[in-house]
Amino acid sequence: MYVLFIVLNEVEYLTQILTEMKSLGLRGATVIDTMGSKKILNRDMESMSFLNGIVRALEGDNRANKTVFSVIERKEQVENAMDAIEKILGGNMKKPNKGIMFVLPVTHLRGGELERHIESREKKNILKKEYESEYY
Repeated sequence: MYVLFIVLNEVEYLTQILTEMKSLGLRGATVIDTMGSKKILNRDMESMSFLNGIVRALEGDNRANKTVFSVIERKEQVENAMDAIEKILGGNMKKPNKGIMFVLPVTHLRGGELERHIESREKKNILKKEYESEYY
């Protein structure tokens, strides 16, 4: 199992990305508001100006990006998801301000939709083997 992290700077694509992940059979994701250190440092420099701070407050400070993470069962699902997300974002994650995607291995899992799916599948396989051993 793996966990895919997507730090999304272009938040207007969030719904499209989540929809695509679901269509690929992924079993859920968590989305949180995040902000990179560069944005924080730039904001602190800008806030030194009183007038700039007022303008930013009136316009709404929409500088947060979104971080999406999803636990994924198989390697090929991870690769398919990353390819699809990169395509949605214009096909090249190396361009500035696109964001970043990375994957980490999951060694333990408790709870969540994926664990329930795996348990359900394993129970079906056990019942199928029991049925086959009785009747064949």
